[in-house]
Amino acid sequence: MKIMLIFPKDSEALFNDKSNKTFGGASVQMFLIAKELAKDSSLKIYSAILDYPKICSSKKNKFNIVKVHKVKSNIIEKIEGYLFWINKIKPDIVIQHGLSQFTPFLALYCKMINVKFVYMFASDVEVEGKLQSDRKPCVFFPLLVKHAFLLVTQNKHQKKYLWKKFKKKTRLIYNGFEIKNFSKKKKDYVLWVSRCEKLKRPELFIDIARMNPKIGFVMICPKTKDIAFFNKIKSISKRVKNLKFIEFAPFDKINSYFAKAKFFINTSEYEGFPQTFIQATMNSTPILSLNINPDDFIIKYNCGFYCNNDFNLMIENMHNLIKNENLLRKISKNAHTYAKNNHDIKKTVKILLGELNG
Repeated sequence: MKIMLIFPKDSEALFNDKSNKTFGGASVQMFLIAKELAKDSSLKIYSAILDYPKICSSKKNKFNIVKVHKVKSNIIEKIEGYLFWINKIKPDIVIQHGLSQFTPFLALYCKMINVKFVYMFASDVEVEGKLQSDRKPCVFFPLLVKHAFLLVTQNKHQKKYLWKKFKKKTRLIYNGFEIKNFSKKKKDYVLWVSRCEKLKRPELFIDIARMNPKIGFVMICPKTKDIAFFNKIKSISKRVKNLKFIEFAPFDKINSYFAKAKFFINTSEYEGFPQTFIQATMNSTPILSLNINPDDFIIKYNCGFYCNNDFNLMIENMHNLIKNENLLRKISKNAHTYAKNNHDIKKTVKILLGELNG
């Protein structure tokens, strides 16, 4: 069986170890799915990416890379590029993670030629037919909903929304990672990891660090297109002595930051199911979330604290965790158990293949 995986445009750093380009959760998820699928000798996997200037030689054969179109191609050129490779490869299945303006056309074309098109939602805003990057409408979104063979949602909210709005059944499959054993490494600091976007509200994390000068904080905050906002955040962070600002961390190194964190803080306005939540819990690192709690898992599995967008409550919960080591230890174990039971990439891919073969 041939499977063609369409990677988001911001995936360069995953295929080039020397790149410091920002990458998102959808890219990471496709990377991990491709890696896991490739272990099955009965499958032939094709990773469709942009024409990045450099690819690490060790990943060329492992991921069977197909360069589809130039980085700055327009939408017509992108559609033509994907259709060319779909016709050449003749895959049985095409999987895309992360909404783009050309996604609906691929779903329609795949249905016309009897190829199973799978779309995996990357954010809550996508189920509303909006692009995650700038919240602009995906003009032909109803075509995707109608013609996709399978729609995969990240959380119950997305699943319920698509049923209510379109009466469309979807499959809820949680994002997956390679789950290691329970981490016993020393926990040194409070961690924040995300792209430098206004919706992520990085300034709130800087405020928390400023208000707690006796605690160490680490902020991994890659730049995006809004360079002015990035420069502002970086400048402000440099004035806080107990805050270490890191502009970029490679994918294969970022896990070590989660492993050494006392707990992980999220300040976003909205998300889908953040990859960072999985990276935190799989490293036995509790979550302190201001406004994001997909499927209420933080409370349900006692993996940390959800603060219902109450900044003062977040500060209170943070101090409670720091002062109570027994509570911190208990929640750390809960977090790892949750990740192992719900986000093992082996289980994720097994469920996905089950849907495709059913």
